[in-house]
Amino acid sequence: MLSEHIKRTTREIDAFLENYTLGTLIVDGDTVSLETKHGEIVLDESYVIEVFAGNQYHTITYDQARNTMSSDGWPLYAGFEARVKKKEVKQDVITKCV
Repeated sequence: MLSEHIKRTTREIDAFLENYTLGTLIVDGDTVSLETKHGEIVLDESYVIEVFAGNQYHTITYDQARNTMSSDGWPLYAGFEARVKKKEVKQDVITKCV
């Protein structure tokens, strides 16, 4: 039990250092959100979503989170531990030579 607590704490520290928010993935109809200690974050395509399975994080798309169903018809990723962060927007820098 202590070992699992240490692993979870390590994942929380890693999430913090990498600017992720850690929580539980919620899928309700067409809405995907992350339930955190501080409330709920409604997600969209502008987020990087990673679900924890098999002792590591796996990146999934917003559409995968919303549309992937289990064999018995439930949202496959609902209830998974997940971490999210806003995607970085890279802007092209245009410089003018004079």
